[in-house]
Amino acid sequence: MADIHHSFLGLLVTVLYLLTGVSGETLSMFSRVGDDVSLPCNNVVYPNCSSTVWNYNRAGSTVTIEVVALGKIKDDKTERLSLGSDCSLHVSNVRAEDAGRYTCQQFLTETGSQHGGDAPVDLSVLTISSTTPVTDLTPDADMTLRCSLFSFMGHGTQCISGVSLSWVLNETGTEPQKYSGSQDPQHSSCDITLTVTLQKKDNNRKWTCTLTEKGNVKISIDFTSTFSGPQNLFLTVSVGVAVVAAVCVTAAVIIVRRKREKNQVPTDNSIGLNAVNHSTPPTNEDKSQPDDRITYASIDHFNQNPPQRVDVQGEDAVMYASVMPSSTRGRETENPADPSSLYSTVNKPQGAKTST
Repeated sequence: MADIHHSFLGLLVTVLYLLTGVSGETLSMFSRVGDDVSLPCNNVVYPNCSSTVWNYNRAGSTVTIEVVALGKIKDDKTERLSLGSDCSLHVSNVRAEDAGRYTCQQFLTETGSQHGGDAPVDLSVLTISSTTPVTDLTPDADMTLRCSLFSFMGHGTQCISGVSLSWVLNETGTEPQKYSGSQDPQHSSCDITLTVTLQKKDNNRKWTCTLTEKGNVKISIDFTSTFSGPQNLFLTVSVGVAVVAAVCVTAAVIIVRRKREKNQVPTDNSIGLNAVNHSTPPTNEDKSQPDDRITYASIDHFNQNPPQRVDVQGEDAVMYASVMPSSTRGRETENPADPSSLYSTVNKPQGAKTST
């Protein structure tokens, strides 16, 4: 009885797996070029994905390519493919050639047969491009855009039932000037074009193509028209000139400041001079000179912020000088008419010692 019970449970589990595979309809997914997409696997047996296999069939090709084998990405597919924790297949930076049918299968052993049915996912990729060279995008020039859907059915063929492509209305709320492509959701083309005559306001404008499935917008893709004429060239040159001017001004300011710092005479507020006129001669005055011809002055050196006392060795700390016209000397030489020469005397104290 127990054996019959276990056999019945095993048969029931097998039937459930088969029903899961058979009843699973083909899932349609859409992506833009450059996006990332995750393709779900609806028939997982082992949560660690050790039984999961992903196969890929490109549009119009009967060749099946295995990209995941028992939970491991093939070596030549690891750049943009990865496996999620739920055994879903992640495709990064989607390209047009990624469009096609991806099928998730389960194999309980490496050499065993397939367990259950397939779980197929059709990936369609929406692209947009300009058939007009980018260098020709200028005001008053014609621009032609092409919006295409790459799918398992191929490129440029009739869309699957319920899917259509269309251009978004322009800013004035009217249809584009020239348009090609059917608007019939049941018989629409998956390759449409748009031709417009560019105006100045169309510089850096986005043109949008939308994909609708059964009346619902699934995805959209944009193209930006950027003019390459004199307008952008003038802007680029203006920015370059502004940057160069800013650098030159900064360099000039730095040079001027350095010159000023270099030429500035250092000042020391701690040093001062006092000049005092004396009505009486100093002690070392030359007594042979008359008083009305000589002016006496003394210069005192002082420190307003005296530091700690330091004895300085040397004899050149203080000097006295006097200057008198030679007319006085002329009295001694009895030649008062000789004003062409001056004489001076310098007195230097002997053994002078200063303290600061």
